[in-house]
Amino acid sequence: MNPRVAFKIDPRKDMRSLEAFAAQAPFDNGRSLRWAVLKKHPSLKRAFKNGAIVDRTHIERYIADAYRKDRVSAKRNMARYARDWRKKEKVFFAMTDALFGDFPWPKGAYAAYATIWGMFPRFLDDKTFQVPMKYRAARAIPVIVAHEMLHFRFYAYIEARSPRYRDPERNLLLWHISEIFNIIVINSPEWQKVFSSRNLPYPEHRAIIAALRKRYPHATSFDLDRLIRDIHPLAKKLMARPA
Repeated sequence: MNPRVAFKIDPRKDMRSLEAFAAQAPFDNGRSLRWAVLKKHPSLKRAFKNGAIVDRTHIERYIADAYRKDRVSAKRNMARYARDWRKKEKVFFAMTDALFGDFPWPKGAYAAYATIWGMFPRFLDDKTFQVPMKYRAARAIPVIVAHEMLHFRFYAYIEARSPRYRDPERNLLLWHISEIFNIIVINSPEWQKVFSSRNLPYPEHRAIIAALRKRYPHATSFDLDRLIRDIHPLAKKLMARPA
């Protein structure tokens, strides 16, 4: 059975996301924290020191104030996002079935939460993710939903077929593989006919994606296991680069 995505508003989810960005800071030199939080909300800089949270109270108040201020527009926007996704979900599930065959969707909450941050994280443990509370390009929301949903089925698939990826030491490698996979799939001509909004790759993935797109120009050319095998050594090379 295909999961049905619920669209929700809960400021507590943004605190969890911020904690995740801060926890990632030692491993990505603070990139996610800068991109997601500090660039968009510079007044929060004083709540951090070397990427670590030093004033949680200030952050919680900031988040609460932001949701209180935009509660009407947030409710309206999330309702629109839900309507727009419903128009795409049937064909999305058909396309993902073409990729994964009879491998089922993993169990989870499957909810999209509003966020004030500039990045939209996913949570593999409960199958939830975030979408922007306010977004100029609202028509691009369905492709954000598709991107995160694709991650949930991909992670479940690759960890079931290749248990070695469950090793926490492979988390970063698997993240690289999953992001590269998503861009190749969603930016294919067939998927773009449905979503008409492209996913932007992380800078370190651009060359790999350009090379693989020549081998996999169309969705009809996707052999899931072969594509994963082709991505793996290229993603592994990224791990060897100096920080």
